[in-house]
Amino acid sequence: MDGVFRLTGIALASLMMGSNVVSAQGRGGGGNWPSAGSDPQRTSWVRADAKISKDSLQKPGFQLLWKSKMDNQPRQLYSLTQPLLLQNIISYKGFKALAFVGGSGDNVYSIDYDLNKMFWKTHLSSGVATEGTATCPSALTTLTRVVPITPPAAPAGGRGGRGGGGGFGGGNNNIYAISSGGMVHVLNVQTGEDLNPPMPFLPAGAKAIGSLSTGTTVYAATTDNCGGAPNGVYSLDLSQKSVKSWDAKGAAIAGTVAPTFGTDGTIYVATSGGSADTANAVVALDSTALTSKDWFSAGSPFVSAPIVFQFQGKDVVAAANRDGRIYLLDGASLGGADHKTALAKSAPYAASTGDFTPGALATWQDADGTRWIAVPSSGSPSPDAKFTMTNGAVTAGAIVTFKVTGTTTPALEPGWVSRDLTSPITPLVMNGVVFAVAGGGASGTPQATAAQRVQQSKPAVLYALDATTGKELWTSGTAITSPVFGVGPSGGDGQVYVVAYDGTVYAFGMPMER
Repeated sequence: MDGVFRLTGIALASLMMGSNVVSAQGRGGGGNWPSAGSDPQRTSWVRADAKISKDSLQKPGFQLLWKSKMDNQPRQLYSLTQPLLLQNIISYKGFKALAFVGGSGDNVYSIDYDLNKMFWKTHLSSGVATEGTATCPSALTTLTRVVPITPPAAPAGGRGGRGGGGGFGGGNNNIYAISSGGMVHVLNVQTGEDLNPPMPFLPAGAKAIGSLSTGTTVYAATTDNCGGAPNGVYSLDLSQKSVKSWDAKGAAIAGTVAPTFGTDGTIYVATSGGSADTANAVVALDSTALTSKDWFSAGSPFVSAPIVFQFQGKDVVAAANRDGRIYLLDGASLGGADHKTALAKSAPYAASTGDFTPGALATWQDADGTRWIAVPSSGSPSPDAKFTMTNGAVTAGAIVTFKVTGTTTPALEPGWVSRDLTSPITPLVMNGVVFAVAGGGASGTPQATAAQRVQQSKPAVLYALDATTGKELWTSGTAITSPVFGVGPSGGDGQVYVVAYDGTVYAFGMPMER
């Protein structure tokens, strides 16, 4: 921070209020990506953007705008979190558009993404100094801002909607960071300073695989029993300083972006193997009490976090399973009376799932109102799925898609398969364009260290694909020089962001007219 600065009356008022947003015309519209997966339903979908479209991607102009290397040190295979975006705030330096990135070494960065300048950096004081292990990295792994539960309507005129209700600490755009020591930091979006003393939340060394804040409550999911934290879902009421939890009884929480919220506030999590009744299941939780409301049991582990979307005015929950299928579940009755009946399940999408886990899905509606679901897949697609369109031979992996069809009951119809992708990651969908990352990460042997896996990996590549056909529209080529391990791209305001293992943030988009 500068030692001395001048504040306009408006900027001073903004600082006194904490971190409220003042809307202004942005560079591309749709500029707020407040949490991993973009929204509480974890759709990874930006509904509208004034600059990015299928037409614009087929013309010259979309390119690497800037790259910036953070001073963060990776912990095992964890480096940077998915960037969060805040399109316009009035700061002590005027209007700013900011990206927020967490670093595994308990760092949080704020970047002026129009100018590629560091706005502020904060090192969290409550972290723990340990290298951790491949399974339990003892790292900062998640950031969030306050988000509304109800998904926004498609913005008119290319302008993005703002965040949700009032947040703790005097504003609704604070940054909520969970340190490797398990403490929640509420950071002022203007300065990066703690608005309140850090609050105990998770055991030190716990492995958080996602977080989300709604009003005065922060939620997170933990897995792999790291730091002695039972696998499950945790909530912290910041106003009451009280922690609640739901214990998965040893079952691992599946995916990379848990927990997921339905539009009515119900929490959904998927679990993988274990001996408990909660294993190999999708579980619905009450968001206040964190008690189990319902569940669907499958015969094999789930390998992605759930997504939620509306079908005929009702919440439908979707998740990918180790059997290579996507399951659709009724949000109001996940598995029916026997807890084993799905609304629908897809044909197997992969010839062999192996040890690959997609982590998360993406979902969107096209201009005709058709609902799509995309899942990263390893190896060759299964011939049983009979995908309607392919884009070349696939051996390493691909993004595969399904259409949600039906009038009263949803069904899954195979869609398109992307080009061949090495270690595909959950894509970002923006205004009819699917941005898919071939992470380049080598799976390695179970005994391989993080350093060995990095050495065996290849640089990542970002691809832009037509969301209705999977046809390649654009590629980043050799612009990215490091692999990406499991962190999907984020985007908005005419830009797409990729974070690489070496600590570099890449911004792609259309150059601004100055």
